[in-house]
Amino acid sequence: MAKAMWRRTMLCFGLLAGALSACSDDDATGSGGTGSSNTGGAGGSGGSSAGTSGTAGTGAGTGGAAGGGGDAGTQACQIELSLGRLSGKSEESTCAYLGIPYGKPPVGDLRFAAPQPADGWQGVRDTTMFGPSCMQAASAVGGASTRSEDCLSLNVYTPEPAPSAKLPVMVFIHGGGYTLGSSSTYDGHLLSQKGPVVVVTMNYRLGVFGFFAHPALDSERADAPSGSDGIRDQQLALRWVKDNISAFQGDANNVTVFGESAGSFSATLHLVSPGSRDLAHHFILESGAAVGGGYGTTTRDAGYALSTSMASELCAGAPNVVACLRAKPAQELVDWTGGATGIFGAAWGPVVEGRAGGVLPDSPQNLIANDDYNRAASVIAGSNKNEWGLFQQPVLGGTPITTMAEFKANLAQQFGARAAEVEAHYTVASDAEANDVFIRLVTDATFRCPTRVLARLTTAHGTRFYLYSFEEGVAYHGDELAYVFGTPVFTGIPPQAALVATTQSYWTRFAVAGDPNASGLPMWPMYDSASDQHLVLKNPPAIGSALAKSDCDFWERFNP
Repeated sequence: MAKAMWRRTMLCFGLLAGALSACSDDDATGSGGTGSSNTGGAGGSGGSSAGTSGTAGTGAGTGGAAGGGGDAGTQACQIELSLGRLSGKSEESTCAYLGIPYGKPPVGDLRFAAPQPADGWQGVRDTTMFGPSCMQAASAVGGASTRSEDCLSLNVYTPEPAPSAKLPVMVFIHGGGYTLGSSSTYDGHLLSQKGPVVVVTMNYRLGVFGFFAHPALDSERADAPSGSDGIRDQQLALRWVKDNISAFQGDANNVTVFGESAGSFSATLHLVSPGSRDLAHHFILESGAAVGGGYGTTTRDAGYALSTSMASELCAGAPNVVACLRAKPAQELVDWTGGATGIFGAAWGPVVEGRAGGVLPDSPQNLIANDDYNRAASVIAGSNKNEWGLFQQPVLGGTPITTMAEFKANLAQQFGARAAEVEAHYTVASDAEANDVFIRLVTDATFRCPTRVLARLTTAHGTRFYLYSFEEGVAYHGDELAYVFGTPVFTGIPPQAALVATTQSYWTRFAVAGDPNASGLPMWPMYDSASDQHLVLKNPPAIGSALAKSDCDFWERFNP
């Protein structure tokens, strides 16, 4: 596929069904407002949301001790870390510790810097409310909390009472096209109970704050090239988990990283990044593999070009453009779109730095092909049958294709002189089938076939790999999340209980031993290129083979 295919549209990966829910209109607070910084004051009795600057009675801030009060469930959830003491809250048979800072506030001189570990605190820290979402445009997937640059926090869900043995740990990375999203959208307590496992969710810097790449910035941080600080944030959170999760009864030597959409692409990067090799043991990739023509990374030249364009517009004539951009209000940077339309703004994303000290010394596909990745890890990866159907919803600004003429026009726009090749493979015989074929085409090119490439690349080196295709209901992008977390997540429609139980059993069993199979579950065959088998994840599950083989073979020829 052409390298630039649907790049702007691809930024909506991870939007999920979130646009179907009400959008939060909370004001952004920029670098100086609400946050998880270590400068907040004491929280009030039974304090509510993250508040503003941690003033008494409006929240815990992040540096101050929590006030008294709270219900009995909150009093039961107490944890002692080397950083300080936490007071969480009870959710059924789980303790939830929310808004724990893992990084220093990336503000001032730390804007556009590699993340630094958070400082400790005095007294008991109130962790009963989520921290702020990271800076982003207002949207339906930004979470219910306020938005701030001071956003590097994570959330831990652990069974209560804790079992005597250490539990597997599952760390979730949210989607949102690297420009949107928040950990506050995902409630991990039901998944934690099901395992039992310890579930962790995190925030990480988005957009320009997480993926700014500039030659002038590189000159001041030669040992940590710019362009992928959002992934460095994730690595710092994983390092925090390694250092602290035992206090929550988690096993630091058995960590599964799982993510959806941009979170799935991120998980692929942790599979290959030298800086993540000792931080995870298993991976679950839901709708996103940064290989085989799929979205997930950008080149250093493209990263430099985008950042230089921003600097030229916002800091024209400035003797030091990095200093100038650091001094700008956070919202001004969020509002810069580089001429891009839609709610996702400019095309920020992880950069393949290709240098020592970088998150990515080479592309993920090259690293795997050269056996330079965490091949000892086990992997579950898959896609949903009709991923692209979500992005045609009018609420996202999309529209279905209604005629053969529209289908042909779309192919001409995206593939130019090679459109005839694509049209010859994805044939359309009538207006009525044009949209279904288009959904299949984009789902194949963007999600399904890159995941198959990943399966074939990694299993060639001996990696244990389990492939799935989610096919329950309409099976749009993100629809499987309700079955992973056991909650509606966005739509308000309760997921089917039997498939929730099956999905959570597969996911948590995989977290235990790197193999989703267990007594009472339908057999899930390990992938190999010869048998080419996968699990059809629906109620009831079934075994399939040769998933979109003809289509995926086409894309491999088209985009070698």
